Parts: sequence; structure tokens; C-alpha cells
Amino acid sequence: MSETTLQTPELTAQASERGSSTLRTILTGVLAVFCTAISLTLLLTVLTGAGSGTAASKSDAQSVAMMDKYDMFMTNEISNALEGVLAVDKVYWLSDSDLVAPEPNPACYGTANTPAELQWLLEEAADLIDGQEMLFSETTPVWNGDKIYYYYDESILVITWKEIRDRSVYTISEVKIAHASQFRRFLADGQYGSDKQYTTTEMSASVNAVVASSGDFYKFRSYGTIVYGGEVQRFEGHYVDTCFINDDGDLVFSYRDQFANEDEAKLFVEENDVRFSLAFGPVLVDNGEVKTTASYALGEVGNEYSRAALCQMDSLHYLLVNCCGESSYQGRQNINTFAKYIGELGCEKAYALDGGQTTVICMDDQMISSVDYGTQRRISDIIYFATAVPEGE
Repeated sequence: MSETTLQTPELTAQASERGSSTLRTILTGVLAVFCTAISLTLLLTVLTGAGSGTAASKSDAQSVAMMDKYDMFMTNEISNALEGVLAVDKVYWLSDSDLVAPEPNPACYGTANTPAELQWLLEEAADLIDGQEMLFSETTPVWNGDKIYYYYDESILVITWKEIRDRSVYTISEVKIAHASQFRRFLADGQYGSDKQYTTTEMSASVNAVVASSGDFYKFRSYGTIVYGGEVQRFEGHYVDTCFINDDGDLVFSYRDQFANEDEAKLFVEENDVRFSLAFGPVLVDNGEVKTTASYALGEVGNEYSRAALCQMDSLHYLLVNCCGESSYQGRQNINTFAKYIGELGCEKAYALDGGQTTVICMDDQMISSVDYGTQRRISDIIYFATAVPEGE
């Protein structure tokens, strides 16, 4: 007569735990061997590419880009391998050396007619929001008759809507991302100094942006300190405030005449781990305090124009905002009125981008905000937010 062994819940749990432990050990060993092999290959590439002069500089740049890609690849692959085995969150991130981001999943886009219809979305995205207070809620005063646009996957949440303020139509896009590398800047033709110009929607489509905003039109003027690829490409610190974006995705400001020379600016960039910068301004809000401006080199701050701003609410939490005339609402704002409204949104930091006909917010490569004169201006750059989920997942 055979003997039957009964498995109690305690024994089953212990067996499951032992199985998970064994699998963790196997995966860790395989990943360690894999990482070591790739690391040695990359190290050999760096050493054999070493030289002098221009060739050495080019080799160094290629090596940094290669290591960046390697770090990104390993982080993404390890997250995939350990999903469901270890109690760790999957982490995806993007390489700055890749100009084109992963293509957004079309199924993740959607629209709604009222804020109440999207409460499920805020609940679904709770892990990504991570306890932060969202501006968008069921009481958000959305402009009557206009749609609310959204995109959500495990790495990014975007909600875009319009509301009325001081006779102006404000377009607001609220963005929460999982990793700072999803906050990105694109220069026309993908290189600093290009003379080419494109519309915001054209550039947004070319880099797979989930949501994008017109930038500072850096090529059109010579003011401000420009950082691109982590390097100071141009220094001018007398006429405008500069907005730097660091490795944590935080906005860091410098004010007019803060730097005595280019060396001080380079030291600032190095100490603050700056990835890129925007040079228009002025600063609208800093540490929650609204800034007023009597005069400024750019933007005709005392006149009423369409305005645009980049705002930070919290860690990896942003707003893209613009105001313009639309339909029967033809009011535009001077810079101080615009700053006052931006401050009322509760942001910690905010910075003015190029306004007027340049001002555009687009999502899913479609212009959401209205634009002066009905036609997008061709410009030199955009800022945008991208999904970090690899295509096909």
C-alpha cells in the first residue's frame, strides 16, 4: 500500500520560499556571469580605443555612450528577469545618446469628457504617483466642451486639459514619470547648432514623444547658457536667467550675472550634474515663491502675449503650461500676471519658455493648445516626455 504525503499550508509556503530562493540564486549567478563578460568586452573596447588628440576624444565620447547604453540595457534586463521573483519594482530608463525614445503604445492614449471619468486613471497610476498630490482632480475646472487627453503606462502618466483664467485659455499638461531620463530635450536634426527648423508636432513625432512643448528657440538668439549632452555649448550669463535640468530631473536656476565667467558656469554644471539647459526665462517661481520682473531682455514682458512655462511640482512631477487666445477668449498675459497664475497652481519651480506664435503643447503628435495666427512656427527645439517601456512590452 502506497503512502500519501499531505502538504500543509506551512509546508507548501516553505517549499515555495525554497523554490524562489533557489531561482534567485540561479538568476543571480547567470546575471553575474553575463555582466562580467559584457563588462570585460567594454573595458577592452575602451582600452584599445585609447589614443591621443582628436581620435582619443572621439573614442572617449563613444566609450561613455557605450557604457551609458550598457547601464541602461542591464538595468532593464535585470528588472525583467527578476519580475515576479523578487519583491522589487521594475525600473526602465533611457539613454541620452539615443535621440529617439521608445514608441508609445497607442492603446495607452485616451480621452474623457469630464474629470470624474478619469478617477480610475489616478487610482490605476497610484504606484507611479507615489503619494504625491496631483493637480488634476475631479474638481478641475475643465473648459466646457473640451476633451481631456491622457496617456498612461507603468513609466509615465500624462493628463492634458484646458481651463479659463483671466480671459485666457490655459492648456495644462500634468506629467509624472518614473525616471529622470524620460524628461528630454531635442534640437532640430538632433545636433547642437543646426540651422534646420521644424514645427513642434514634427519634432515630437520624430522622437516618439508622449507629450511635448515648444522650447526656448535657442538658435534664434545668443542669450543664455546652453548645456547639451552634459557640456556647456554656449556661455552668456548677463541678459537672461537659465534653467538647468539635472540628473534627478530637477529644475535648477541661475540668475542674471550669477556667473562671472564661463569657468564658473562650467563648475556649476559639473557640481549640479546638469544634463541640459533652457535659455529664455525669466524664472517665474522659485521654491514656491512667485518672482516679479520689471524688465527683461526677452519676451517683451510688459506686453500681453501668449506665454509658455515649464513647471516642477515635485520629484519627477511636472506641468507644461501655456496661455493664449482661443475662440471668444482672446486675453493674453504680461509676464507678471502669468507668473501669478502659475504660482497659484502650487508648483515649486517654474520657468518661462519662448512665447507668442512659438507656444505649442502637443500630445500624440497632435497640437492640443491653440496657436497664434493659426499656424505653428518652425522652431529649433522642443522639450518632451517619453515612455521608458521598450516597444513590444
